Amino acid sequence: MTNSEIYNQRFQQLQREFIAAKKKKANKWQYKPHQQAMYDFVVYAKRMVEFSINDYTIVLRIGNDDFGFRHILLRHYCDECVGRLFARDILNIGNIIKNDIELPAHRNRIKFIQNKGDIKYTVILTSEYSKRLVFTYFSSEPKKAIEIKLEDSELGQSKRTTT
Repeated sequence: MTNSEIYNQRFQQLQREFIAAKKKKANKWQYKPHQQAMYDFVVYAKRMVEFSINDYTIVLRIGNDDFGFRHILLRHYCDECVGRLFARDILNIGNIIKNDIELPAHRNRIKFIQNKGDIKYTVILTSEYSKRLVFTYFSSEPKKAIEIKLEDSELGQSKRTTT
């Protein structure tokens, strides 16, 4: 199966999940503006969406296999994917930017991290210009699995650190 076929299949699955979730919560719950923007992007198959969080304008584009929304679905939206994301995680991307830790990343990128239960979520946005950020990366990982092996080249010993 080609990446385009995989993307289309996963995109349709995400559309179904978003529609089902909204029907289930229709009379109980109102989407926040960033959730509604994400919902509209997926359900109405938009090429781009913008939403505001704090002082930022966040831009989400389809992207390609290496970054953006296409990358999320191809690399992180499946049962066997590393950094597995669920529909609810994708719908709530804005919460990570809104509520949690902002760290500088390399070049003109900003990394946002949220620890929720046993999961660490990471969002990376690229600055187009002041306060306008383009969505680049989103992933999750279990906190217990975040081990980095540091090889001590002189001693040939492995050291482990857990974050």
